[in-house]
Amino acid sequence: MQDGWPIFLGTVAVSAVILFGLSAGWFEGLSARALSDWLRGLDARIWQAVIAGFFVAAGWLVNGWQNRRVAAKLRAERLRDAHRAIFAEIDANLSNLLEEGALRRAGARMVRRMRADAAFVPLIPREKHDRIFSALEAEIHILPRVTIDPIVAYYSQLGSLAAHVEDMRDRRFTLLSTRRKIAMYLDYLYMKIAALRLGRKAVWLIEVYARDGKDAAEAEVRRLNVSSLRDGARSVP
Repeated sequence: MQDGWPIFLGTVAVSAVILFGLSAGWFEGLSARALSDWLRGLDARIWQAVIAGFFVAAGWLVNGWQNRRVAAKLRAERLRDAHRAIFAEIDANLSNLLEEGALRRAGARMVRRMRADAAFVPLIPREKHDRIFSALEAEIHILPRVTIDPIVAYYSQLGSLAAHVEDMRDRRFTLLSTRRKIAMYLDYLYMKIAALRLGRKAVWLIEVYARDGKDAAEAEVRRLNVSSLRDGARSVP
């Protein structure tokens, strides 16, 4: 079998050159009769190789197309599963958070109490809301850019918030002046509000992507960015 491979590959190469020459117009100078006579004069083994090569090439093309189709389907399923899991985790965390206005009112009450009682130290609980994201972190590359950016931004904010909470739970926090404790508490409050906003953006874009597709999600990102710039311009004194 190995001794026949050079002949087979050589004839396939010759047939490929012939077919390419026909498509490229190499034989335009020949009359149809002369070309027909030349083709009929070819060795039968060359025609066998041409037919065999055609089916081999067709098999490669079909097999490659099927493999790409299966890979795309598996990637789409993994993407949907990752989106569902992350959406569920973020949505569960958001449902446990107060609305932004309620957070601000609760923060104002806490600040008044800290000012009234210099010895008072607020108890800030530890929170862990990234278990699913941590489990999927190695697969995060399967997510599209339009959703991966807000998702990563949200979980990065949670990481910064967790580090800030640890600083506020440290004994050294209790030794700070009331002014500095209030400043750290307000930072904590604003970080929670930022996490709330980032989480809402992430779940909204996941929902738009799942319902309407990538193009719709990208259009929504552009709309949100323009809206943010407009709101920021209004807030400039």
